Amino acid sequence: MELRTLKLFCDLVETQSFSRAAERHFLSQPAVSQKLRALEREYGHVLIERGKGKGRIQPTEAGQILYEGAKPILSEMQELDSRLRGLSDEIAGTVHVATVYSVGLHSLPGRLKPFLAAHPKISVHLEYSRTGKVYQDVLSGAVDVGIVACPTARTGIEIAPFGEEAMVFICAPEHSLAQERTLALQQLEGQPFIAFADDIPTRKHIDSHLSAAGVSVHIVAAFDNIETIKNLVEIESGVALVPENTVRQEAREGALAVVPLAPEDAFLRPAGLLVKQSRSRRAAVRAFVEAMQSNSTA
Repeated sequence: MELRTLKLFCDLVETQSFSRAAERHFLSQPAVSQKLRALEREYGHVLIERGKGKGRIQPTEAGQILYEGAKPILSEMQELDSRLRGLSDEIAGTVHVATVYSVGLHSLPGRLKPFLAAHPKISVHLEYSRTGKVYQDVLSGAVDVGIVACPTARTGIEIAPFGEEAMVFICAPEHSLAQERTLALQQLEGQPFIAFADDIPTRKHIDSHLSAAGVSVHIVAAFDNIETIKNLVEIESGVALVPENTVRQEAREGALAVVPLAPEDAFLRPAGLLVKQSRSRRAAVRAFVEAMQSNSTA
């Protein structure tokens, strides 16, 4: 059995999706199915069964045994590969990066362009994901670097700064608070509020500051996608607190009113780079992390 096939199987289990596993390995879905069938013939067991609804899949008992046995093998091989590649000073190859939408869509492009210009032999494979999945993919070795908001310490992961963003109040231009020069958090008391979903770190970060200010908002909807939050605020479904960097375009176009928080209530949202703890890393990954850190005040 090839290690590539084993890695494909593990990605299939972790993503619970033939399409996402295919994307990771630059294969078609039929090719993934073909490799899975070959693996099942080799071991004489069905390894994956399709779940009901939304095309979700899950491992059988035999598949779970294979998955749990394969993960440490793949981890050791990746560590060995990184150590050997780290002996070379050539900064080249592909850096696989997973990021949450609110950071990757708005803060990463401005840093990525000069990095790629300075390192023409490096390519960056970027994918957007939820926070928990980013941590998981960094630990499993599915990606080289993760980028998340409000990073928290996890065993096996190192965190480097990716900068901080000021949080701002947003509302529709017609809203009664749209003309305020600055906004005190107390002014949000009882306001219909469009929030981030409960499991999003930015939501917990905002909630802690509202709680510290003794403010209770009326949450009318919660989403994991910042673009959805902005769209609902635009149509006057509520107000929100978001990172300033994510609403610059809407402010320029007049689609949203963006009001800074009063100095006594102002707070920042930190972002961080996640890398798996390792004795050595590929030169391309080291260069990427160093470049992103050097721009962490942007």
